[in-house]
Amino acid sequence: MKFWKELRRRRVYRLAGLYIVGAWVIIQVADTSFPAWGVPDSALRYLFYAAAACFPVALVFSWYYDITPRGIIRTESADRSESADLKLQRTDYLVLFSLFAIGFAVLFSSASKIQQEVESEPTVSLQSQWSENSIAVLPFTNLDTNPDTGYFSDGITEEILHRLSSLGALHVLASNSSFVFRDSQESPTQIREKLGVRYLLQGSIRRENDYVRIMARLIDEGGYQVWSESFERKLEGIFTIQTEIASTVASQIINEIVPLQELPAGRTTTNMEAYNEYLVGKSFFDKRTKDWRAPATTAFRKAIELDPGFAPPYAGLAMAISVMTGRGPHREEAKQLAEKAIELDTSFAGGHAALGLILMFEGKPEQASLSLRRALELNPSLGFAYNILAFTLETMDRVDEGAAIRQQGLAIDPLNPPLVANVADFESNAGNYGRAEQLLLRLLSLPNPPPLVYGELYDLYLEWGYFADAIAIAKQYVRWTVSSNDIQGADYLAWAYGFLGMTEEADYWMDLLFNNGQPDLSSLDPAYHLLKTRDADSELGVKLLQLVNQTEFQVGEHDPFTLAQFGQVNIQLGNYHKGSEQLEYGLRLYQGNADGTGPASSIDISALRASPDDIVFNMHLLAFAYQEVHRSDEADRILQALTDEFGMENNALHHALMGDADGALQALQTSRSTTTGRWAKFYGPGSYYEIVNEPAWAKTIKTPGFQKFLAEMKEDVDRQRAIVEAADAEHDFRAEFEALMAN
Repeated sequence: MKFWKELRRRRVYRLAGLYIVGAWVIIQVADTSFPAWGVPDSALRYLFYAAAACFPVALVFSWYYDITPRGIIRTESADRSESADLKLQRTDYLVLFSLFAIGFAVLFSSASKIQQEVESEPTVSLQSQWSENSIAVLPFTNLDTNPDTGYFSDGITEEILHRLSSLGALHVLASNSSFVFRDSQESPTQIREKLGVRYLLQGSIRRENDYVRIMARLIDEGGYQVWSESFERKLEGIFTIQTEIASTVASQIINEIVPLQELPAGRTTTNMEAYNEYLVGKSFFDKRTKDWRAPATTAFRKAIELDPGFAPPYAGLAMAISVMTGRGPHREEAKQLAEKAIELDTSFAGGHAALGLILMFEGKPEQASLSLRRALELNPSLGFAYNILAFTLETMDRVDEGAAIRQQGLAIDPLNPPLVANVADFESNAGNYGRAEQLLLRLLSLPNPPPLVYGELYDLYLEWGYFADAIAIAKQYVRWTVSSNDIQGADYLAWAYGFLGMTEEADYWMDLLFNNGQPDLSSLDPAYHLLKTRDADSELGVKLLQLVNQTEFQVGEHDPFTLAQFGQVNIQLGNYHKGSEQLEYGLRLYQGNADGTGPASSIDISALRASPDDIVFNMHLLAFAYQEVHRSDEADRILQALTDEFGMENNALHHALMGDADGALQALQTSRSTTTGRWAKFYGPGSYYEIVNEPAWAKTIKTPGFQKFLAEMKEDVDRQRAIVEAADAEHDFRAEFEALMAN
């Protein structure tokens, strides 16, 4: 009991209580203020650690010393005499110095960790300073009891945004960026800072019978509501309501009343069911979730059937059936649909954008650029049009102009996934790895990251040889998708493990994509990529050869990409005659040859520039197969055409196929020097194991210079493999995955 009484006498309890209260107050203030200062939440943890670490230091201080009006003195002993000297002695100063040094070291260490967190946290703010008239329109909240009417509220939000963007005095962010904050728990101030705008427009929509009630409010940079208004109208006047709200908001921002304008007849409809079907199709097209195409095209066709005079669904359907499809009847239908949308409404930006996309795919970049520029003139917030226009300009070798267009698009639509991905790809190709990664990490930090960002980050890490990072992001993707039992990301893990020669792990994830242990056409593409890291006699090679040989090869039943993959597998496994024939079919179909027939010379490389990476790889593969079956003249024609069309100075495989081993080695060494010591992908092989197992490299890698280079490459791969093996030993991701699947 004497010890506890002594603690009370020395006022240790009092200091402990004051310390705990003071620390609690500081942590509460930090919890509130850190987000406003842009300090990451994890920094709060280090502040808590510092407070806990300094607590025993404070208790020791209180036991030995007391703070009085006369300064710091030694605490008097319980049995001291009246004449006891309580002044600090030399040893006291040493003790005090030690205590203060310990406390300072703890605080400095925590501050350093907080600084590291701040510096390493991906910067999400997209503009260093917003423009005076910048605004983002957040998706209006659907208050209807029927969740399906959420498409209706999105449609109103989109039209309001379009109206605002048509005002030259306003800088309006596109919907792809602002809509990522749907249902977000972040404050308006946080959202505004991330989007880099001055104003936010928020609102809600409720439909009741034949009436709609819209509430809208404008929030400024201080988080204050500077304007709000409600609108209640009959549904038949919905387009007038949209215009009215946009005009009212604009008047608040630029102090100028914008006169109401009637929409062209082709852009409106009195058939609300047709309007709803269009919005459903647009939602599927914009989100591009798995298997989006069927519901999108069905909804667009239904809208056209319900109101043949309504232009937007024609453009939507044209885009939906054009994206990621080869040439042929579908492309012709898409072009007719886009032209019909423009016929119904000549000032509808969506129609011109759709036509521009189709003309680009047709190999008509000049015409495509005119249509796309017209679309952006009519609607400057059309984010995807910037992306298509930039790509079109690049196919005309106007690379710098294309890059500038993408930057304009990024300012309008900074969180548009395809646009950000393409800008990141451009930065990566220019050697700016950090900038490319930062752009993609911004998307990953959003409340609901778009699925595309996982794949783009994965590709970036593979391109620069960061295989361990590629595996880490693939694991995140698997966690994100496992709830849907879709197992997306398993192929990413299989490839990355394959690049590191971790066969058992690679096979585990690849087997998840197979049907009862056997690959099928749906798993052909990922299985082929993994096959490139194995030798021809591997078990995987036997399975794939069985698949392509037992599948009836028929034009019309399989898309051009699948037919080309048949050829890729056969060439990888040494069946050069059969593989070259199948690859020829696929390439001819892709370029628009209706039945895929004709001589090899009929493959027009210049008409395939819309997908340069895939085309370069496939044409190199075809040239190699021709060399192996003694069709050297045709192989030379392909290699020369690739040189004329794309340059190929830095393409190592191109030099190898030309018989220039020194040039191939120099190209590889150049790629190494531009990737901070890592290994770049170069239109095909992306790692040591791909090069040594790729038949097209077999002759070149036997040269002495290549043997030394491959030894260095293997050393880097082994180092990364050790990192991954250590991480997997520490955390069994397979067990985590299986537990998630079981639940």
